[in-house]
Amino acid sequence: MPKLPILVLTRPKAAAQRFLTQVEAALGQEVPHVISPILQIQPIGDWPDLSGVEVILTSEHAVRGDLSGITAHCVGSRTAEAAVAQGAQVQTVAVNAEALLQKLGARPGSYVHLCGSHKAVDISARLTAASLSCRDHQVYAQVAQPLTDTARAALEGEDPALLPLFSPRSARLVGEAIAKPGRHLHVIGMSDAVAEEWRVVTGETAEFVGTPTGDAMVSGIVAALRGHVA
Repeated sequence: MPKLPILVLTRPKAAAQRFLTQVEAALGQEVPHVISPILQIQPIGDWPDLSGVEVILTSEHAVRGDLSGITAHCVGSRTAEAAVAQGAQVQTVAVNAEALLQKLGARPGSYVHLCGSHKAVDISARLTAASLSCRDHQVYAQVAQPLTDTARAALEGEDPALLPLFSPRSARLVGEAIAKPGRHLHVIGMSDAVAEEWRVVTGETAEFVGTPTGDAMVSGIVAALRGHVA
């Protein structure tokens, strides 16, 4: 039987393990893998007073306090589920930040974006430019971490490897952490912006999924794995 490529996972540990479980369930077998988070999530600051505002949540990591009775607008179903578990009344669920901005752009309201220290899309600035009231409140930090030697060897080596990338920043950090991508490294990004960041940093191309969702990433990785054993 052909050997599966090694799956290199650079998301925070819990998310990486969850993604691995989904991939193995969809594939129906275990997958050789390395988990080496390029980012560590650290809670920061106090939980804000949210009375009189609606919240924007672009990551489940932002859901770290009570949201009872608060109207929430979320990116991703997992973020929405986490918000509901904290008592939020989720009104909007979008596949990405751009889709969320389209839904909120013509809707008057006073918003707080509960966000991290790094944002791929500046939602507050975009809504403010559209004459809406929105401010940021950072509730977590995404702290860069070095790759393990095992992960770096897999990404730079001669053996086939698969690398899913979920954000432009993680694409940049991983690209900067390796000397050169291996000849048989297959990279799949969550969006064209992720793939473009990888190209800029490494000079190599990456695929990207048609819909920027976790399920699409699982499907893309499973298809790539099956391609190696067909």
